[in-house]
Amino acid sequence: MLTPLWQELGLLPERKPSDQLREKFYAELSRHKAQRECTVTSRYDLLERLNALVDRLWPKQPAFQLAIAVLCLLVGYVVGFRIDNSGRGGNGEVAELRVEVQNMQRLVAMSLLKTESASERIKGATWSERISRPDDQVMTALFETLDYDPNVNVRLAALEALTRFSDLASVRQQLIRSLVKQSSPLIQLALVEVIAQMLDTRAIEVFHQLLKDPDLNKTVREQIEIRLKQLKP
Repeated sequence: MLTPLWQELGLLPERKPSDQLREKFYAELSRHKAQRECTVTSRYDLLERLNALVDRLWPKQPAFQLAIAVLCLLVGYVVGFRIDNSGRGGNGEVAELRVEVQNMQRLVAMSLLKTESASERIKGATWSERISRPDDQVMTALFETLDYDPNVNVRLAALEALTRFSDLASVRQQLIRSLVKQSSPLIQLALVEVIAQMLDTRAIEVFHQLLKDPDLNKTVREQIEIRLKQLKP
């Protein structure tokens, strides 16, 4: 039935596009091409800006990169834990999660304390304060930092971290022993103040030992004499 119709359509003269139509077509094609190139360029520029921003914000020190990586891992662990345990009790899982958090904090603190950068070691000492009850490894690292670190500010940060655990008899005893190892008057003054606040009479002997040193800083000597009067019964 459609054959005659197709035959008649085939007899119609072919209509050629006008020059004006051709110009409009190519103009539209050029405009579309320019828009696409602009979009690609904009996306590229955006990626370049994002990469530059990340490069500025991302820390250069490997230890701090490790700290961020551990934090990301911790966040993922917590999110996964909450999703898995939503709507049901899990006291055992909560306790396990707390242990994992403590282990991660311990790992970050120990890693930062071993870096060559003094500012990173200060961060490590500060980070250790997040640990509710540090193990012997962390405590040993903090006392080694207090006694032997070449940077006074790092040693002060370690002392500040250790004072949080001065309720432990072992920590108080080591703080008293550390006093005789210090040569910086600033560290000596800080330790004398901390030890005096502990009201530990075991410090009396160490105080007398320091007073025998003829080269002892005058201000340190005066503070020790004041604190001795407070500690003596």
